[in-house]
Amino acid sequence: MWLPASPGSLLSYLVTLHVLWLGSADFSVVGPEHPLNVTVGQDVVLPCHSSPSVDARSLDIRWIRHPFSETVHHYRNGEDLYGEQMEEYVGRTELVRDGLSHGRLDLRISELRPSDDGQYVCTVRDGASYGEATVDVEVSATGSVPQLSLEAYEDGGIRVVCRSAGWYPQPEVLWKDPEGQHLPSVSQRYSSDDRGLFDIEDVIVVTDGNRDGNWSCVVRNSRLNQEQETSLHISAPFFYNAHPWMVGVGAFLVLSFVFLGLGAYLWRRKVLQSRELE
Repeated sequence: MWLPASPGSLLSYLVTLHVLWLGSADFSVVGPEHPLNVTVGQDVVLPCHSSPSVDARSLDIRWIRHPFSETVHHYRNGEDLYGEQMEEYVGRTELVRDGLSHGRLDLRISELRPSDDGQYVCTVRDGASYGEATVDVEVSATGSVPQLSLEAYEDGGIRVVCRSAGWYPQPEVLWKDPEGQHLPSVSQRYSSDDRGLFDIEDVIVVTDGNRDGNWSCVVRNSRLNQEQETSLHISAPFFYNAHPWMVGVGAFLVLSFVFLGLGAYLWRRKVLQSRELE
């Protein structure tokens, strides 16, 4: 290894090495370890910072959506640049400048929508130095209390429909009988409104008319661990029209008892008349 001969040359050599080391030093960008859980309609701040902390006011900071690789917000050397910004974020993003001098690169997004759900990448560039970090955003919404209705008689039972609206992501639906046991649905249909929230329509056919009690529909958002539940009381008489043969058997039994009673009465009357004649 070559070393300068004189002390002055050695000092100049060490200063040059230090300057070169500073010029080539890289920084890293750090994001949160866990996803951010946010409710539809709220504002959210996506945290991100440089390590070690550097004054980021003169840096090139770009937030992009993954996997689209499109710009959510772009800041460079003290200015916000909107030429490449995704249309759905226009007027909804702001780089939090209070922390820039301390290396904080936070982005605020207002009025969260279901379409904002996903992964974001915070990128920082300073000349040849570059760093990036990812931030996962989980958007959620808890919908309306389910509405239950008896729609029609079907397959020897009663068709019961559960409807609820305003969920994100797609909710789970559970049915429970009067004993609390889960029931399988026979059909399920999802649709989305103009905001991207999900509506659900789930159907079961109740065939056991002997269990008089409450039948429940539970709609659950597993991401928020929240649910909405509604119960409907179905009594035995509702099932009579579901089984026409039951009505026929019932009528036959009633008529049979009537004729038996009438026959017994006539026979007894005839016996009494015979005794009077004797």
